[in-house]
Amino acid sequence: MTRLPSTDEERPNSPTLLIVAVVLLALGFGYFGFELYSSARDTAEARNNANEFVDSFEDNMVLEDVLGSPEPPASIPYSNDSPVAPRTSSPQSSIAPSSTGLTTTSLPSIDPQEIAVVFINRVPGEDYGKVGYLDSSGDRKLADLDCSRIDANQYGGICLSATAGLGGSGRGYLLDASLRPGLRFGVNRPSRAAISPEGTVVAWTGFSLGHSYLNAGEFATTTQLISVDRFVGVNLESDFRTFGFDGIEIQDFERNYWGVTFVDESHFYATLGLGERTMIVEGRVSNSRIDVIVDNATCPEVSPDGTTIVAKERRGDFFQLIAIDVETGQRRDLPEPRSVEDQIEWVNDETIVYAFPNDEEGTSAQPAFDVYALDIAAGSEPRLFIPFADSPAVP
Repeated sequence: MTRLPSTDEERPNSPTLLIVAVVLLALGFGYFGFELYSSARDTAEARNNANEFVDSFEDNMVLEDVLGSPEPPASIPYSNDSPVAPRTSSPQSSIAPSSTGLTTTSLPSIDPQEIAVVFINRVPGEDYGKVGYLDSSGDRKLADLDCSRIDANQYGGICLSATAGLGGSGRGYLLDASLRPGLRFGVNRPSRAAISPEGTVVAWTGFSLGHSYLNAGEFATTTQLISVDRFVGVNLESDFRTFGFDGIEIQDFERNYWGVTFVDESHFYATLGLGERTMIVEGRVSNSRIDVIVDNATCPEVSPDGTTIVAKERRGDFFQLIAIDVETGQRRDLPEPRSVEDQIEWVNDETIVYAFPNDEEGTSAQPAFDVYALDIAAGSEPRLFIPFADSPAVP
């Protein structure tokens, strides 16, 4: 005969289950709390280390050294032959209308005359990602604005923020000369930013697919030019016609553009990516035309006098900085032994600045970068310009 369980045996052991649940919950909260504590401790340590180095760094001496114009070389030993298409003049023109959905915002003013260099602060902590600048005395200061990428000159600038906003996975801002944000627009994941010499046009690039230029064929970009005066924009991918070396229009719908640099308010250079192939292109807003001019190069930045393009030549997973003579197309390696992935900025006709990761500092959530300066003359050496910073811009 089967014995039926008693009423007491049928009742679940509720106190035991409750104790187990409470213990598991406590362990979970304990682990989460420990992770928060460890993260806060690591951030505080990284912040203290960064602040100590920044405080001891001779910003004023380096500022004078880098912003001063070095003696240009008697001649630049170029090599290789990669001809650049002849440059032709074209009339100034505003950008054709397109929708961007812009709104306004404002912040306290900074004296534009006091801004010597603009950058993004990369000291770990609550000010990580804020816009910073060196004043005319070399003192490091912060503005109350968060950016992932910035470019600025004496007329204004553009700030790209990874903070999500309407119309995209980030926000872009047009800046005035005091670094105050005005018109706001949606962007994809920020990558590159540029402003024209007279401040009438800005350009931005964002990833609409992927996140790295190293993964050829596995990313897609959006690159847009925006008229500061008219508040309208055009996309390089859809609103320009592109022609190859042979003068035949490129119909490939998989083309990607990034890294715009302006010669003037209509004339610009950029990168064109077609699968695993990268080329430098020359474009003009006045006729909505883009022409391929240099093969096997990327991320052009043209010097203030328009005679030299600094770009990158990809060699495997290594990006070699190169200088290209605009008139002859000849190129040469620059004396930077490291692979540089950052956007380049010209200080003057002989000196460039760019950021490089500092893997020994920062945290996984707030990685560190340092800005270096390099004279393009043969035999130069890169030198630390702004520690714990990236995206440099010289008004």
